[in-house]
Amino acid sequence: MRRRGWTVALLVLFAAGACTDGSGDPPAPPASVAPSPSDAGPSASLTPAEIAERDALTAYRGMWEDWIAIAATGDYQDPRLARHVSGEALSSIYKAVYANQRDGLVARGAPTYAGSVTAAEPAANPDRITIVDCSDGSSWLNYRADGQLEDNEPGGRHAIQALALKNSNTWKIDVLVIQEVGTC
Repeated sequence: MRRRGWTVALLVLFAAGACTDGSGDPPAPPASVAPSPSDAGPSASLTPAEIAERDALTAYRGMWEDWIAIAATGDYQDPRLARHVSGEALSSIYKAVYANQRDGLVARGAPTYAGSVTAAEPAANPDRITIVDCSDGSSWLNYRADGQLEDNEPGGRHAIQALALKNSNTWKIDVLVIQEVGTC
């Protein structure tokens, strides 16, 4: 079985197609990544919706940064991921890192990620935000303890959809669906 830094546990979510645009198709990748409201400068006045989008995207980026760091060590008990992830997403990522650790693998490198917001509910002051991305995992590979590459088949681009939820003024990624290679 071919595995990458994504690992097997999340592939279960991919195959289930748990997140689509309603047509059964995976979400389309964003045409380009627009600057976040935080890039507008300190004098800009942000609406509650803009703040929510900024904070949800910060949680999304934090999820990836923590996942990459944890996957590099194989320490599936590392609590830092819970800073940015909850629910199904947290369980799936921990299980994926555990599976690699159990098999004597660590992930090296990093996938690309540049999510963008496609939906925010309720519109005026969101507490649920949908993020889509097209991530390339071909540079995030599994290695054995002896430093040898586990699999030298190239990876590829995955359509991703994430649901960020606000709970007690903290945004976390609660659902993460990563489609199969070649979906974007």
